[in-house]
Amino acid sequence: MDAKIINSLITAVNSTFNMVLQVEPKVLKPEIAKGIEPKYPIVTVIGFNGDIDGNLIYSFNEETAKNVVSKMMGMPYDNLDELALSALGELGNMASGSIAMNLEKNNYKVDITPPTVITGKEIQITAEGVILKLPLNIFSEGDFEIHMVIRSGGK
Repeated sequence: MDAKIINSLITAVNSTFNMVLQVEPKVLKPEIAKGIEPKYPIVTVIGFNGDIDGNLIYSFNEETAKNVVSKMMGMPYDNLDELALSALGELGNMASGSIAMNLEKNNYKVDITPPTVITGKEIQITAEGVILKLPLNIFSEGDFEIHMVIRSGGK
């Protein structure tokens, strides 16, 4: 996988989380994964297409989701209701938009799709392509994961 793609992802996540959540995420070692096994029960999926095609899959635990929503709302939020899930989708949308802009700076033109937020204890996701797994620490150790699936392109 092109290092420019990986760097676009890391830079975008850092800047988006810094701006929106006022946190400095700790990016752990990216790795190529054999499959997608979301570690947590809350998942946002955003597709992208253009010079490269694929998906961005954001996965986080319930406590992190509540912290994200609280930061985005500017007040404590203890419920993962429709408004909260919408906020989580919007965070994915902002991060994915930033990734798309960073990719464009590296000569990869992509468009993103609207977010889909999925909740459930045993979520299974299948995707074909190269899968990059990026674990992060946002509020606690290993509380957030991103999978970037690239089906085609990648120069």
